[in-house]
Amino acid sequence: MRGSRQITPKVLITTDFTPASERAFYHALAFAVEHQARLTLLHIGAEGRDAVPWGQFPGVRATLSRWGLLPAEAPRAAVAETLNIEVAKMAMRDHDPRLGITDYLRKHPTDLLVMATEGRTGLARLFNPSVADHISFLTKSHTLMLPKRTTGFVDPQTGRSTLRRVLCALDFESDQRPALAYLKEWLPVLSGGNDVEIVLLHTADGADASELLLPQRTGLTWRREVRDGEPVASVIAAARDLDMQMVILSTRGPLGMLGRLRGSATDRVLRELDLPLLTLPDL
Repeated sequence: MRGSRQITPKVLITTDFTPASERAFYHALAFAVEHQARLTLLHIGAEGRDAVPWGQFPGVRATLSRWGLLPAEAPRAAVAETLNIEVAKMAMRDHDPRLGITDYLRKHPTDLLVMATEGRTGLARLFNPSVADHISFLTKSHTLMLPKRTTGFVDPQTGRSTLRRVLCALDFESDQRPALAYLKEWLPVLSGGNDVEIVLLHTADGADASELLLPQRTGLTWRREVRDGEPVASVIAAARDLDMQMVILSTRGPLGMLGRLRGSATDRVLRELDLPLLTLPDL
């Protein structure tokens, strides 16, 4: 994924300094390294700026050193000079982190939002799956949600991605070209450049997607899977049966298959599967 770009991709990670958000941080940092992106670590809380626990933010340079990407005690400038990534740590005051993050994203759109869900305290407690989905919907952000009970697919000790198998459920009643273009760019980033098999899920009573032109890229392999039954149950069953490592849901369109996966259904997918969930918004 290395190479010159005119527009720097952006990754945003929300943190409340819990173990769940730390695991999400490892994913966001690995993606930023792979895509040479600008990484923003955002904390929103009720405390004033002078009371922000800056020392509790995840250690970017310490992590990169553990991953063998920077020497120990490397200066701050080495992150940009050696790896060509930008890092910013932000703290904002808001008694409702949900509103704070929504406001921030409307002013500063991101290419990928990474969030821990189902935490017990602080920011993560407020980010139950339906709330995270709501933020993604309102801000039209591509969002990777990581349930607290999953370790995800980025090794915290090495920074390497183990992502190889992905279940993708799109709303075939709407134009999915933007979603597919996004996956063509970002799936190699999420997988660390390794080969990925993408299983495209169809429901027997859904719109015909046999003519859908799938994006071709080295390392990406597509195959189709047809399932009967209610859409949410089909997604959950297919992910279990096929031993998937991540689920991708398109939230485009109010009437199609994935239009019925908003709110409580997104919550159900995350809770029943304990898998990372990437949502693709209506653009």
